[in-house]
Amino acid sequence: MIRKHLFTALMLTLSTHALSDDYTQELYDIYCSGCHAVSASNAPQAFSADWAPIVQRKGLNTLVTNAVRGAGNMPPMGTCSECTIDDLRDIILYMTEAK
Repeated sequence: MIRKHLFTALMLTLSTHALSDDYTQELYDIYCSGCHAVSASNAPQAFSADWAPIVQRKGLNTLVTNAVRGAGNMPPMGTCSECTIDDLRDIILYMTEAK
């Protein structure tokens, strides 16, 4: 129970930073929305409840590593050659927010 509350508090704290960043939103729009905004892609849908169990099960560091290396149908760096690891972390946190 405490673990769940700590996870929620951490996600809210970290995602507030990501949401306030126009650059993160721009990177998402350019590189990520093509799959993470299309349910037919089988990618976790941005801004939906799809993310909570994934982040809780795998952890943010694993998700960032998967984004860097590529996972499933996602190519390495999600095709974002200009993204840094911190950018990818911010994009993942941005996509975890429900809208």
